[in-house]
Amino acid sequence: MAHPKIFVSYSHADTKQKERLLKHLGALNDSAQFDVWTDAQIPPGEKWEPAIEQALSTASIAILLISADFLVSDFVRRKEIPAILQRREKEDLRLYPILAKPCAWQAVSWIKEIQIRPVAARPVWRSGGRYADDELAKIVLELLAIIDLAIQVQKAADDAARQKAEQEKREKEKDIAAIIASSPAVETFYLPPKVETPGEAETIILDQHTLTADQLEARKIYAQIVADSAKQRQTRWQILQDLQTKIFSVTQDVSVSHHKKADDAFKGWDKYLQEL
Repeated sequence: MAHPKIFVSYSHADTKQKERLLKHLGALNDSAQFDVWTDAQIPPGEKWEPAIEQALSTASIAILLISADFLVSDFVRRKEIPAILQRREKEDLRLYPILAKPCAWQAVSWIKEIQIRPVAARPVWRSGGRYADDELAKIVLELLAIIDLAIQVQKAADDAARQKAEQEKREKEKDIAAIIASSPAVETFYLPPKVETPGEAETIILDQHTLTADQLEARKIYAQIVADSAKQRQTRWQILQDLQTKIFSVTQDVSVSHHKKADDAFKGWDKYLQEL
């Protein structure tokens, strides 16, 4: 059985954003058993348009990295989007639009009719990209669950079993979407720095040098920044871990392959979060 294929549609102006997404997907690729395809995989000398058409024709999921450059790309508008929407009508291609950068996506009829990520249409690369990794972590976790469900449909033995698996897949995807929608905004992952009222002037002895009150205050501020950063990291990990647990409760009965279960697909998740 072939692994589910993720087709990534993007503008070359957003190559850096695409590469960051691929890095997040790559962290779980081995355990989840899926393939990711982008036009960067087209060999030198090969005609790129037929290669893209072939890759799209066998894809299970199409990720769309939406930005102003994406929306004005001639090839994306003329070729990729019509083909993607046509495949979607057959219900064998799952669209997963990601709002990469701020743009007037609401003016595009086919986009405004479908749910996009992140929740509330907050661009992934907002605030200078500060929240990008956290948004991508949530996106990859949802994608992993969607892939697990797609594999279950692939493994259906006959038409009746496939129809049942498709129905269960749609219901579980709705449950997963509800979990994602109710999860905290990633801005809440970052705690505001603790502000303390400076006390009276103090001095301490360090390596036979006396620190002035200003130097001592600077050391306190630095120590507080380090402590806040560690606490933020733990908070981010815990929130994403809780999100994983809730999604896993929906997909725990899904087989990832003939030999693996969904819990195996998630086994690398803790390490992945720790490395963010």
